[in-house]
Amino acid sequence: MFIVLGLTENTVPRPYSRRIFLETTFIAGAALATQPQLSHARGASMTEPSPPKPNFPVADYHVHLSNTLSIEQALQLAKDRGVQIGILEHPGQGFPLNTDADLQHYIDNLRKYPVRVGLQPVYPGWSKAFSKPVLDQLDYVLMDALTLPNPDGTWLAIWQIDTMVDDAEAFMQRYMQFIEQILTTEPIDIFGWPTFLPVPIARQYKELWTSNRITRIIELAKHRKLAIEINEVAHVPDETFIREAKRAGLKFTFGTDSRNQHAAHFYYCYQMAQKCGLTERDIFVVKSK
Repeated sequence: MFIVLGLTENTVPRPYSRRIFLETTFIAGAALATQPQLSHARGASMTEPSPPKPNFPVADYHVHLSNTLSIEQALQLAKDRGVQIGILEHPGQGFPLNTDADLQHYIDNLRKYPVRVGLQPVYPGWSKAFSKPVLDQLDYVLMDALTLPNPDGTWLAIWQIDTMVDDAEAFMQRYMQFIEQILTTEPIDIFGWPTFLPVPIARQYKELWTSNRITRIIELAKHRKLAIEINEVAHVPDETFIREAKRAGLKFTFGTDSRNQHAAHFYYCYQMAQKCGLTERDIFVVKSK
């Protein structure tokens, strides 16, 4: 049995949930500190020079506009850091985009700027709310598996720091089922936050992400030619996963999941690119429509 606190209603959470949580806590530090690979990286970053920017074009396809990051500020950060950016918004109940008109307005507004235009759905079945002609105007869709469905219609928000997990294996079985659902049924281009674990079991990363589980995710992503996000804020996936995915021929994107001045600022992504020998041919490039 496992318990996750934070989302207990059968309605979708308000935009506050992820936006304010990530803005004010940056995954609250505590959650990140429990990730073994992140703890090592943080310690190393204090004594070692920052990894070099790769010698191929770099993009941050996981940027959210907010009251602390306007489109103009995001563009300036991208220019200063030599990084292309992609803007994401959450669709669905409780979020700004719920109808074709909402989505069309969102797309048209961003087309004024040199950015890629995307969506980050939170809940399965999200695309049914929109027509294909409007969805086809998007440059890309990124989705993660951080909000797990419960049989009773509630949701498990595993990205919240008050998440509690009593049985790690039971959690992983549920988690993998949801990951498989997303990777096989949802109309997406990029799988975000891959292999993230909630705070109580994050230190068991190496044990819980078994070879079989890693291989399964890679096989499903390869079958649909989905890209894997290397996530800057959560420092996932780890080097082992990235090397395996690279050997399988998968492509990668970089993402900060930023709503502030951290947009387009990479350390972990550049570190993994260097350690794993990523080249331009390993990188997924979002084409503007």
